[in-house]
Amino acid sequence: MKNAKKSYPLHELPGLAFLASDGSTAFGEHAPNHRINFYALIWFLEDKGVHFIDFESLPILKNTVYLLSPNQVHSIPHKVLPKARVIVFSADFFQRIEEMPLRQLFQPFHNKGISIPPEMELPMLHLFQLLLLEYRHASEPNLLLKYTVVMLVHLQRFAGSTASDYSHIADKRILQLLQLLQQHYKENRDAGFYARQVGLTAKRINEMLREHMNTTISQLLYHLLLIEAKRELYLQDLSIKEIAYDLGFSDPSYFARFFKKHTGLGPEAFRSSVKHV
Repeated sequence: MKNAKKSYPLHELPGLAFLASDGSTAFGEHAPNHRINFYALIWFLEDKGVHFIDFESLPILKNTVYLLSPNQVHSIPHKVLPKARVIVFSADFFQRIEEMPLRQLFQPFHNKGISIPPEMELPMLHLFQLLLLEYRHASEPNLLLKYTVVMLVHLQRFAGSTASDYSHIADKRILQLLQLLQQHYKENRDAGFYARQVGLTAKRINEMLREHMNTTISQLLYHLLLIEAKRELYLQDLSIKEIAYDLGFSDPSYFARFFKKHTGLGPEAFRSSVKHV
């Protein structure tokens, strides 16, 4: 984006697959929509309209943090980027985060921001400054990891056990299920398959999902399919038939009906609407 102070594709970072910035650094082009290939933490420092994660409109609010994961589509439709503190890191760096609840903060099933309480704004700033200082000078990977983990621990506390945050879920079977869904949603829609992988019946896993997340396996699968369908419709020049087959639908007309039922628009109508935004 022309107005951005500086833009670093992650793979070009010197030495580390890690980036920290306290300016208007853009991690790739923000507009039009683009699919990211890394993990990102965006801490907005001012109120400035909206941004989009997977085509969902979300507010840009001061001291609100958003977490992004690979393959999500992100857009900030402003000529001048909002002030923000940003941390970006690769999948290899992410895998070094051992605490599973912290990894769950990046689940693509929810995109709600996490508000930093007023009394924690200064402590979080000091923590970020330590991380930024380390990044700009020694760039010791283990210390960068520790600072990042501590920031995520605080964000998990700020998020609490809200309906839109799954990081509080302690049951490892549900956490395993969420990972399995992301790995296999295109080729397997059978609830029994996922339940067996975690050692439960489909009935029991759905009971647990309703209790912890107010959802079911089928609803999570639909969410993943719809989000990926939207991404492919916008970002690729594939035909509706090709996208349907890529998402595991043997009948393109059934895919079109499925998409319209859950979005209110047919695939072509959706593609046209987002292409002209």
